Amino acid sequence: MARRSWWGRLWRGLLLLVLAVLVIGVLTTGGKPSPLQAPPGVELAQADALPGVQCTELTIPVTLVEDGFLEFDVVGDLCAPGEVDGRVLQVLVSGSGYGSVYWDFPYEPDTYSYVRAALRAGYAVFNFDRLGYGRSDHPFGLLLNVDRHADALAQVITSLQSGHDFPAVVNVGHSFGSVTSISHALRYPEQVDGIVLTGFAHNTNPEFVNAMRTGVDVAAFKGPFVGRLVDPTYLISKADTRGDTFYNLDNADPLVVATDELNRQTSAVGEAISSSKYFGPQSRELTQPVLMLLGENDFVVCGGELDCTDHAAAIAHEAEYFPPEACFEMVVRDNTDHNANLHRDAPENFATILDWIKRRVGPAEGSGPTEPCAP
Repeated sequence: MARRSWWGRLWRGLLLLVLAVLVIGVLTTGGKPSPLQAPPGVELAQADALPGVQCTELTIPVTLVEDGFLEFDVVGDLCAPGEVDGRVLQVLVSGSGYGSVYWDFPYEPDTYSYVRAALRAGYAVFNFDRLGYGRSDHPFGLLLNVDRHADALAQVITSLQSGHDFPAVVNVGHSFGSVTSISHALRYPEQVDGIVLTGFAHNTNPEFVNAMRTGVDVAAFKGPFVGRLVDPTYLISKADTRGDTFYNLDNADPLVVATDELNRQTSAVGEAISSSKYFGPQSRELTQPVLMLLGENDFVVCGGELDCTDHAAAIAHEAEYFPPEACFEMVVRDNTDHNANLHRDAPENFATILDWIKRRVGPAEGSGPTEPCAP
């Protein structure tokens, strides 16, 4: 009996050791991207190609839990038209399935790159890959919920502020990045002076939920990350599905959609589980100015109980979720789906965001808002 117990303990110990090795392998798994892919005959360029712009790639270690012993690297580009210090900083927070390429779109970037628009307006910009995306580390996907992304964002901003003098910070979010920006602003209100929410509303479209059940693959088993990503808790949109899901095709360049498809990123299961956490009344506790920009055809958050083609009704619906301190403003865009940055009228959308930041947070040189929020 004692011998069987000894062997049992040995085998359990070996099994735990093997499981520990496998877990550590998953926790630190890669999934690094290939260079940007272009449709045939298309040239790509990013913000660092702009004359006079200085970009520095930064690697910032973060932990997923307070005092955690495992660190993961967040990688992004800090760019400015000249010196960084003394400029208002915009931190760009991407959505699920999209890395930093969403904000600095490489096809016809003078039209579709928000980074370029912000730099031309004089702002400093940090455009980064969230954990689980692009150049950044890929922790175990079940761990990457919205609040852990918000905690990582706080550590990123702390690191940026420790090395530079920014008179103000604005988080500009898209989709899950908007949810993350709400969580961050609630948890770390002292870090942010304004919030821009795009691809977000306090609503879920039941048709989108149904579409996602059949519209994604496990990234480790199918798609461009096979052989590079071993964690089975990462998903990726099925090939050739983004056009119908995220675009009003009447208002989109087919080559934009094709470039998007070629550069699609994964999303973590933890994000999918937690994505709707802040679709409730929590945003009524925000203390920062808020701008929301929403496409009237947004398939992700419009539908069901919210008809966004009725712009006035959509604005009234969302206004109920923000306090007077937010000086809430909302713009609903015609003929636009989820990816407002990647429709033909992207320059108008960028101008709307930059005008709001100037009014509510301040122009690039940090002289203060031209129309301060005074509820």
